[in-house]
Amino acid sequence: MNPLERASEAPRVRVLDVFGTPYVGLFASCTERFVVVPSIMTEKDAVLLGETLDVRAVRGSVASSFLIGVMVAGNSNGLLLPSIALEEEVAGIRRELPEVRVDVLRSRLTALGNLIAVNNKGAVVSPDFTQREIRAIEDVLSVEVVRGTVAGMKTVGSLTVVTDRVGFVTVDASDSDVEVLEEALRVEFTRVTVNDGSKFIRSGMLANGRAAVVGNRTRGPELMLISSALAR
Repeated sequence: MNPLERASEAPRVRVLDVFGTPYVGLFASCTERFVVVPSIMTEKDAVLLGETLDVRAVRGSVASSFLIGVMVAGNSNGLLLPSIALEEEVAGIRRELPEVRVDVLRSRLTALGNLIAVNNKGAVVSPDFTQREIRAIEDVLSVEVVRGTVAGMKTVGSLTVVTDRVGFVTVDASDSDVEVLEEALRVEFTRVTVNDGSKFIRSGMLANGRAAVVGNRTRGPELMLISSALAR
């Protein structure tokens, strides 16, 4: 990971790449308390990402994959892993996060990061989750969960990035989509793109209430919009 900082009005946003790509959100999952990064990430880069977001960096993998951002979803209360996670992977993350409830969601749905938008105030999830699964999500994350879509798509997690202070959503989101998100997650949302027009903003962005990290293809106007929202 080679960080590339760019001048902007808000120093809260940092531009970098991960493993030579701008898809920083695919490889990590960030909350207000910690960021989970691939176990193969170098110590230097893991520390850099943790320091940028002002949280502790925790290493892990899921189903022998390093697409952490795709596979897991969580907040400061808990972290959900998919049913394909290996026992040793679950145990390893639990050791790293003894103060957080780490649990496996027994579901046929496995790309939890793409299907769940969550902060410490609420969650919006794909309508494909069953009622039993929704109860399990509420139990682990300690928030109220509602079903929803964004721009007609069920992958609400891939189209949003949510913190406890502000939320970001794809530019294709309708007013009714934004209304549902804001009511459930109790933050104001801003429509953005990343990485020179990508609408799947989660793939190219990590954020919490203190900072954001975006892919290195993110352009000046995109950076300014994200910075302005974070500065509110």
